[in-house]
Amino acid sequence: MEEEQTHLNSRKAAILRAIVSHYVRSGEPVGSKTIVERFELGVSPATVRNEMAALEDAGLIFQPHTSAGRVPTDIGYRYFVDAWARDVRLPPDDARRIRRFFTEPRWELEEALRETAALLSRVTDHAALVFAPALDRSVVRHVEVVRLAGDRAMMVLVTDTGRVENHVVTIPGHIDDVQLEQVSEILNKLTADVALEKAATTISEGIERFPLELRGAVSTVVSALSDELSQRATERVFLEGASNIVDEHKFADLETVRGVIGALEHRRLVLEMLADALGGDMVSVRIGSENPMEQMQFCSVITAPYGSPGNAIGSLGVVGPTRMDYRRSIGAVHEVAAALGRMLSELGV
Repeated sequence: MEEEQTHLNSRKAAILRAIVSHYVRSGEPVGSKTIVERFELGVSPATVRNEMAALEDAGLIFQPHTSAGRVPTDIGYRYFVDAWARDVRLPPDDARRIRRFFTEPRWELEEALRETAALLSRVTDHAALVFAPALDRSVVRHVEVVRLAGDRAMMVLVTDTGRVENHVVTIPGHIDDVQLEQVSEILNKLTADVALEKAATTISEGIERFPLELRGAVSTVVSALSDELSQRATERVFLEGASNIVDEHKFADLETVRGVIGALEHRRLVLEMLADALGGDMVSVRIGSENPMEQMQFCSVITAPYGSPGNAIGSLGVVGPTRMDYRRSIGAVHEVAAALGRMLSELGV
């Protein structure tokens, strides 16, 4: 930020704050008359106009049309965020909503992360993303193979984080329930406390520990588990509330909306967007042109890592228009990330 933009006097700062606050709420350019009538700044319309002209010269606001009032620029939003939106408390209703969510009975890990994204979307009214912890942080706790019907059985694998993997496999018809129990017993001995991502390899390397007549069934289990984990490894981002992007009042035109939604559908772009949050320990805010991805330069992206202090295992965030309620969105991202980190810590993740 340029030197003149970082040292606004109190009056200019108050007027900029009024412009951002009003524009975020109304979506309409803000004029001097509105500022005088709606905000008790103790100055005349003429003084406000002069200060607005100075703010425009500094690149903090601009006039979209000749006869219109002013709206904030990306630099103006940045000043607002840095000056007033960092240390905020959520509205009591939002804070209670988040606390209630994280004190309810927990789901298995992936469902909990998906529901966390949905919660964050509901609280902020923006699209929300949660990037899941790496597979190697989950450890196998229990494996069981249960007959379904005929030559079909289900392998159930449970991890220390509550994650449950279910795999339907084909087994030779001559294998009875006693032999299936034997398979389960050996599987448990092989995989107990083994990282989930290494489970299939560990079973495969220990195949000689199974009776010869059971090895075909075990190989089928290994194949199914390998395929599933391979797919899950590329599906670790949970996106909820994308429909919030489709709002005529949030973006300038439909083409912008299409571009944003298209970017959110590209997993690589989303992963890049969330990866930056893993390198820090606090909420990060990228506003408009600060986003390196062209498709996201009409958006603001607020992200934060989650996990134990100094040990981020994932990240989450929201995507919305630059005309967003930064104080509420930053507060929500911070609170949800902190609560999710505490929950995962209690699970031993």
